[in-house]
Amino acid sequence: MRTALVLIALFACSGEKTQDKEVGASLSDKKDVEIANVPAEVMAAAREARPDLDYIEAEYETKSGTEYYEVAGVGAQGVEIELDIARENNSWRVVEVQRDITLADMPQPARDALLARAPAIKPARIIESDQRDGVTIYEVYTQDAAGKEAKVEVKFDGEAAEVLTEEWVH
Repeated sequence: MRTALVLIALFACSGEKTQDKEVGASLSDKKDVEIANVPAEVMAAAREARPDLDYIEAEYETKSGTEYYEVAGVGAQGVEIELDIARENNSWRVVEVQRDITLADMPQPARDALLARAPAIKPARIIESDQRDGVTIYEVYTQDAAGKEAKVEVKFDGEAAEVLTEEWVH
């Protein structure tokens, strides 16, 4: 696993409960890519996983030596969905499907685990990340008054939930 999460900093942060798409951006090094410039193999993987989406934007990054494209699309109800597509053995595979949610949308066991560890947490953004194998990771971001961000992750397998102490890696 890559980096230990700084849970103490997270719990000290407070933030307004918003769904600001920029929250979390300071914790990664992604580069915007025009949707027309996304490789055909990446778009084919996205369309196979979610043919119902109208794909509108993309980003590229390398994490732990693995190349990723994040391709975002909008569904029929106007909900934005993001697919993380990783290069594995010279092919591209959708490794997670993400959407923004609120604290109230988290399943009760996941919310309980988070609040047991950080009862005063005020999420600025929560991303529900379906790992496509029965596991969902909830990425909970906070932002303090100075704009400094922190993240905690909660793993939920449909029955049990746990706050992770290291960043989830697919």
